[in-house]
Amino acid sequence: MRIYHPRIAAFVWLAGLLALGIAGSRMLTADWLETGFLALLPATEQQPEIAKAVRQHNELINGKVICLTGAGSASQAIAYAHQLRQRFEQSGLFTDIRLQVDQQDFAERYQQLFAYRYQLLDAQTRGILLAQPEALIGRNLEMLYSPVGQLEAANLERDPLLLFSRYFNAQNPGRFTLEQGVVVVQDDGRFWALLIAGLADNKLHLDNLDGLRELLNDAKGQIEAADGELLATGMPLFTAEGSHSAQREIAIVSIGSTIGILLLLLTFRSARPLLLSCLGIAASTFAALIVSIMVFGKIHILTLVFGASLIGVGIDYALHYFCNSFSSADWTPAKGLQYILLGITLDLATSLISYASLGVPPFPLLREIAFFSVVGLVSAWATVVLLFPLLLTGFKPTHKPAMLGLTNYWQQHWPAWLLRNRIWLAPIAVTGITVGLLQLTPRDDVRLLQSASAERLAADQKIRQLLPVKADSQFFLVAGKDPQDWHRNEQALLMRLETLKQQGAMEAYDGLSRYWPDPDTQRDNYNLLKRAVYEAGLLKRYMAELGFDEQAIAEEQQRFNAAENSSISLAEWLDSADEARKMHWLGCDADRCVSTVSLNGIKDLAALAQLQDLQGVRWVDQATQLSSLFERYRASASLLLIAAYGIVLIGLGLKFGWRNALTIISVPVFATAVSLSMLGWFDQLFSLFNLFALLLVLGIGVDYGIFFFLAEDKRSSTALAVTLSAITTLLSFGLLAVSSTAIVHAFGFTVAAGILTALLLAPLVGRHGAGKQTE
Repeated sequence: MRIYHPRIAAFVWLAGLLALGIAGSRMLTADWLETGFLALLPATEQQPEIAKAVRQHNELINGKVICLTGAGSASQAIAYAHQLRQRFEQSGLFTDIRLQVDQQDFAERYQQLFAYRYQLLDAQTRGILLAQPEALIGRNLEMLYSPVGQLEAANLERDPLLLFSRYFNAQNPGRFTLEQGVVVVQDDGRFWALLIAGLADNKLHLDNLDGLRELLNDAKGQIEAADGELLATGMPLFTAEGSHSAQREIAIVSIGSTIGILLLLLTFRSARPLLLSCLGIAASTFAALIVSIMVFGKIHILTLVFGASLIGVGIDYALHYFCNSFSSADWTPAKGLQYILLGITLDLATSLISYASLGVPPFPLLREIAFFSVVGLVSAWATVVLLFPLLLTGFKPTHKPAMLGLTNYWQQHWPAWLLRNRIWLAPIAVTGITVGLLQLTPRDDVRLLQSASAERLAADQKIRQLLPVKADSQFFLVAGKDPQDWHRNEQALLMRLETLKQQGAMEAYDGLSRYWPDPDTQRDNYNLLKRAVYEAGLLKRYMAELGFDEQAIAEEQQRFNAAENSSISLAEWLDSADEARKMHWLGCDADRCVSTVSLNGIKDLAALAQLQDLQGVRWVDQATQLSSLFERYRASASLLLIAAYGIVLIGLGLKFGWRNALTIISVPVFATAVSLSMLGWFDQLFSLFNLFALLLVLGIGVDYGIFFFLAEDKRSSTALAVTLSAITTLLSFGLLAVSSTAIVHAFGFTVAAGILTALLLAPLVGRHGAGKQTE
């Protein structure tokens, strides 16, 4: 304080703010806000090919919206789909809207594969030929003489055995039909028309997400008003709901914090503390935002949710400064800063330990929150220390606020009542805490990071029932040293999956080798046809029965003979495949080829996971693996919490002595125990994020204890500052408990319970000075 000069300090603060303002003027005009759910997730500790598979899958689904319009007739469902497409086109949000199938593209793909019809046999046809070739002829005749046979008659001249029709139909199983060029699905007398759209902005900007949400809600209302239905799913819709929820929570937290700040106006009856508090909050939040963007490039919207709650913590330094002005008649800004400097510096140190601990696990969201909070708190402290003394020149309250009397009465009589009744209060408290802790059940499901509504989840589930949409987070990774080796490995997996499907472990599976046989298999398919049909005389008898003359039969035999050495490579086959098939292929590098096998309607995860003992097969379950990662880091965070307590205790012991250190740290210890027990009593979510909330309880609880320990004869003004600090913290962090996102709600609930307990216990610290009050 001997070298402190208010004007120089204020100049340093202003120069720093101007530098951030110059940097921020460029950064805030760029794309700096992240809204996607996938950005929240940590690295999954997987091998490179698994990480590549996950990344490729995420890139493909990140900008897609899948819609089904439902009605009592196919024509009406298609009409609704056309209305929806028109809305999508007018919105400007989409660049790729697929409703009607491109008939020319369809025909080109058909013709490209048709030349290899003798080599491309579906599994059912191959099985029939191996077991009883004449059964294939019988089934063909039954189909051709049935009402649907007219659809196949046009192919008879070029493909009399209907080999390619069987192969092509096997690629598109399900209840699909093509009407008016639109894919239609029928289910329980209801018809659904399919529309798939790709966002023009695949980066999921906030404005576009808000527009997308409003667009779907309006379209849904219009279609339902006409007695139709609209189902929609896709990562952008889940992200839009999450960002909308985050914006609502930022507003709620900001309003609550603002109410807390307005208490300053009622307490001090002066606009100067209110304006300075708002300046400090704005400056610290701005600094945290700009520096975080400088370091991370982009920050997630949930970081801003927690950042908004930082208002209630960052204002503590200002509150202690302002409330100290009631401590003596000769108070000056310099004396006030000298008195609070040790307390708010220790406050900052313990808070930094707590917030910095958030950044230890490899979770992008937690690291952003930790960094954002650390920068914000340092900026709030610097604003109070560097700027406030100059701007508070001449400030001196001329009244004693009513709240000062109330908090003084409370800090005098509440601890006395606790101590008088400790004989019966202690057993009740210990019993209540113990019972609550016994009811605590960890839940580490990564899906708790999402905030999707029940309606959105129901629509997603219905679409998955109607369409062969693969599970987003669970699949098999199949590798081989070359395409042939990969093909053998995947075929072995598909055989096992077929058995599990028959046992009800899942509803469907899909992989490239179901449709592309390797060259050896293509040759086997051709030879099987040659042996079982063409050389055995079945072809001639079958075609004669259908009315073909000898020349037509000879021409078919000639076409078959000419195709003997034909073979379609995987690259050629992929060129003619649709997007759903191409998604499976991850490509070949110097020493391996890799693909994915997708699953749908999973019922038995354990049975599927056991298949990874097959050669070249790896089971990938992103949700389970990330949840397992959450569980492991929850255990690590528990140790981290204990270590943080140890560090703080050592620091307090070196500064104040070990007995005093134990007294001070008992406040957050008991607050932590109460907070955990409340989670058990109220059946709240207990996960990794609650433990980091408890790190904040540690930092704030220690602060309250330190300020009461240092108060001596200024306990009444300290009680006012701590009470106002707790109120603003509860109105910021505590309001996170109203969040619809499970982890945010749990974080807010944990902090609220801990801070309230710390507020009630802090006046017990420093009771030896209670009788020396001169205020």
